[in-house]
Amino acid sequence: MRGKWVIVGSAAVLAVLIAVAVAVVPRGRSAKATSSETATSPAAAAAEINLSGKIRAQHVIGVAPPLEGTISAFLVDVGQQVFEGQLLARLTNEGLEAGQQNAKRDLEITQSRVSNLESAIISGRLEASRARADASRARSEYDRLDRAYRRQQTLFNEGATPKQTFEKSTREFQQAQSEFDTLDRVAAAAEAQVSELIKSLDAEKRTLREKTESMETATAQSGATELVSPAEGIVVGRNGEVGQTVGPNKADFIQIATQPSLLEVILEPDPPTMRRIQPGQPALVSLPDQGADGMLGKVKGSDGNQVLVEFTSPNPAIKPGMIAQVRIKIN
Repeated sequence: MRGKWVIVGSAAVLAVLIAVAVAVVPRGRSAKATSSETATSPAAAAAEINLSGKIRAQHVIGVAPPLEGTISAFLVDVGQQVFEGQLLARLTNEGLEAGQQNAKRDLEITQSRVSNLESAIISGRLEASRARADASRARSEYDRLDRAYRRQQTLFNEGATPKQTFEKSTREFQQAQSEFDTLDRVAAAAEAQVSELIKSLDAEKRTLREKTESMETATAQSGATELVSPAEGIVVGRNGEVGQTVGPNKADFIQIATQPSLLEVILEPDPPTMRRIQPGQPALVSLPDQGADGMLGKVKGSDGNQVLVEFTSPNPAIKPGMIAQVRIKIN
């Protein structure tokens, strides 16, 4: 009888153990599945956003044509480094070119007149000097014969000299007087002509200064058709084609990044992702194709449906226009 109860008790204990085991095993499996789901849940995976976008410079200045004209040549390419004062493009303006040619022609004509007047003045002064010298010699001879004539006239009046001698002295005096008067008029005319030439030269020189100023203005305006870089940097954009007409209103005619190391990536996330991105969130920017290491950056802000991530590049090979991968850490 005792043995029978022992068997019955053992069977009861075994049944209890089996029931406990059956209850425990599913509970353990359920806990394991829950743990696995938590580790691979979307919330955990979404702690980081991966996007790609195009790189652009943070600081860009636009160089506009100084006046209206036709593009005759671009002298720099996108991606090229330029220095301040470097020639970027050349324009053609027919009106300015015609104005410069007219100013040049007027200046050359005036310069020729000035040169001719200067030569004429030199020649005129030489002729006036010779004429005045001849008049001076004639004056000396006239003075000498005048004294001789007066003496002979006095002697003749007193009957102290023959009439023929007096008449000869008179003829010589009158001839000297006539010659002196003629040469004196010639010298005076030559000197007057020199004075007139000098006045004309002064007037032409004033005109020459005006024409020179006009030429300088026309040259400066023509030079304005040559577009130069206002700063050092990298060309990141050109707008226009050779033969196209452009003007000062085209502010982004040529775009230059003035601080090439300060860059930003333009991202275009979908609306749900956009709502999860906030300014100041840390980011990692990488360019696998360039073999570049990741560069630390941060979300700068948003512009419409775009997100801007700014970063500083230590590698000059990384330039605007390249495609970068961006990983944004979500808090």
